[in-house]
Amino acid sequence: MKKIYFLLAEGFELIETTTPIDIFKRAGIKVVTLSLGKTLEVNSAQDIKIIADDFLGDYKDANGIFLSGGYSHYENLPKSDEALKLIKYYLKNQKLVIAISGAPYALAKKNLITGKTVSVHQSFLEETKKFCNISNLPITIDDNLITCRGTGYSQDLSFEILKILAPDKLEKVKKGLGLL
Repeated sequence: MKKIYFLLAEGFELIETTTPIDIFKRAGIKVVTLSLGKTLEVNSAQDIKIIADDFLGDYKDANGIFLSGGYSHYENLPKSDEALKLIKYYLKNQKLVIAISGAPYALAKKNLITGKTVSVHQSFLEETKKFCNISNLPITIDDNLITCRGTGYSQDLSFEILKILAPDKLEKVKKGLGLL
């Protein structure tokens, strides 16, 4: 069974997190949410609390990890040495690293994706282009790094991931959502 870990720090963007979780679960992909904080309860940028499945640990067995944007998630995510270590592992071992909105910027400023081509929220364009090539596309795939411009593309990003991890489920999921 395919599996994706969602790393959740305080301030994660709710739609960027819950839309992919819903779509992945509909496709039969196992989703595990991991808290980067001291409690399993993680507060979103919209002040809605989510109970994570577990605390961040040495989770190297998934097909990918998902990094949401959101204020202050993009600031809190890179403060976790354990999260950075896990992200480096996934990047190095050709496992998917999916980053949306401000998350590509968080990775760039930690020199994790230097030289990669990324989509990033317009608020971070100038800073991110110091480290990365900027794509004008809403979703960019550069090897095993998949980046997305922002919240409005959460569903499209999820479908792009399905094309990679569960292409046989894409049509069924779209039908279930009333899109076909």
